[in-house]
Amino acid sequence: MMLGRDQVLLWWSRCCLVWLSLAVMAVQGLADAPPSPTQKAGLMWNRTGLPAVFPLQVKTSSGLDYRVTLIDAATGAEALAAYIEGGAFFKVLVPPGRFEIHFAAGRTWQGEGLAFGPGDETQRFVLPEPLTFAVRDFSTKAGHLIDLTDVDLDGDKEITVAERLICQRLRLVNFPRRQAPFDASDPLQEVLPDQRDDLISPDRYRAVDDSDDARGPVVPTNHAPYFSRPEFDVRKRLC
Repeated sequence: MMLGRDQVLLWWSRCCLVWLSLAVMAVQGLADAPPSPTQKAGLMWNRTGLPAVFPLQVKTSSGLDYRVTLIDAATGAEALAAYIEGGAFFKVLVPPGRFEIHFAAGRTWQGEGLAFGPGDETQRFVLPEPLTFAVRDFSTKAGHLIDLTDVDLDGDKEITVAERLICQRLRLVNFPRRQAPFDASDPLQEVLPDQRDDLISPDRYRAVDDSDDARGPVVPTNHAPYFSRPEFDVRKRLC
């Protein structure tokens, strides 16, 4: 049976209305769905109150993201957490202490409560032994490198851990130099008459204190040169 022109137009209008209604419902569903939280790679929080100065580097493969959490091995308290983007370079500084290292892995971050999602969507594992972050020999900061690039989350976990040491040393950047004797325009050119026999080279960087109950600056005569104070900076390198 052949449909008339008016019937075809009516049928086509009804189809368009149905498609439009479905499209509106889909858009409303997307609008009502809670947005997936985003998390930048790097430090999430540090709850120890201690300065974070020791290196923790983690190597990963692309495909999964990770959250690493440090748990105090003595108290069980959460110390620090950081987010790792799979396959990207990652290093974070952590506070001193001995910590259990907990990992959560998954594809889509859902927030602190769910991590990467409920059930099998979040895969969790812990390093077999706690790691210690501390200063050694007064000049070496001992951290760690954890390699997860060969980890099989569905089977054996091929995790390798190595020390990551940072050596520090002082470098002299300004040598002590012999200075010229005081001249008449120098504000420290003051000689105390009763101490003329005990004059020593002064610390030019020391504040002048002329109070009666404090020892004032003792300055040399114009025949006694003095030396400037040396300056140092701290150099760091992997060792």
